[in-house]
Amino acid sequence: MATTQVHETYVSESKELPAPSTGLLRIAGIMLAIAVIWRLVDQFVLDLGSTWMNILPSKLFPFLIILGFFLKYRPREIGSVLGLSKDNFRAHLAMGLLIGAIISFGIDFGGTIVYGFFIDTSYPLQLHILNQNLLGYMLFFFLTNALLEETLFRGLLINALKTRQTVNRAILISAVMFGVWHAGWPIINGAIGFDAVGQIASMVFFTAILGLFFGIYYERFSASRSLIGPIVVHTIINYVSECFKIGPEPVIQGPDLVFATPGLMTTTFLMFFLTFIPIGVFLWRFRIDQVSTMWSRLVGRKGDTVHMVHDKETTTHSEV
Repeated sequence: MATTQVHETYVSESKELPAPSTGLLRIAGIMLAIAVIWRLVDQFVLDLGSTWMNILPSKLFPFLIILGFFLKYRPREIGSVLGLSKDNFRAHLAMGLLIGAIISFGIDFGGTIVYGFFIDTSYPLQLHILNQNLLGYMLFFFLTNALLEETLFRGLLINALKTRQTVNRAILISAVMFGVWHAGWPIINGAIGFDAVGQIASMVFFTAILGLFFGIYYERFSASRSLIGPIVVHTIINYVSECFKIGPEPVIQGPDLVFATPGLMTTTFLMFFLTFIPIGVFLWRFRIDQVSTMWSRLVGRKGDTVHMVHDKETTTHSEV
């Protein structure tokens, strides 16, 4: 009888403990709704996008709400669901810095430089630095932005969707929602009529591609263990594209989607795909653990070569 009572107690306790995925989709929906409403208020009601502060409240506070909720109610899922894991942190950070630098140079600077050097040599390539007095603040702003968008769209949303959908569908749905998330910026920047429709379509399309890229980065390359790499890449891309501009157009803050020079627009879009496709294939085919192992072997071989040369020089010196 004692054994039966113990078994019944164990079963009742097991039923009281929710599975890790219990309610995750509902939580994701609530957190997404909070972020969207806060974003719309900051953009269209308070018009914070035209101030020096930008829409920081709609970045910072939804992120803190998500983080606070998981810290209190689901602390074990901060790494597995939100992607805020210390696992292999240095490797994720290093790869994020490298990939972010390649993308920023290839897209933000590459298209303009290629156009100025090879297509129209008279095109001026001067560097414009926007908001020079706020560069430190802008770095904080875009880091906060990346923390929110990556933990929300790649961490929480993809992992929630995976409880009902395949991984690829989860990445695709999250990417589309990420694209729609950015649809308001052309209107805020003053676009109207058919021009606004075209810019909104371009914004949604290209940011959805970015969403696919970050989803592949997280699910494939990082094996859904960490969002440190995507957060770093996301921060660098936004910071460089919105603070540093090469050439006379455009010099407004925000992604460069419209150019007065058609050839420059074509070159920039071409560089966009030439940069993202190879990196995307790399992220799809390899895992960060494989890259770390290859790097360790490469560094080890170089170290062995240096030691061999040093030993040979020491032996020669001794013989002399």
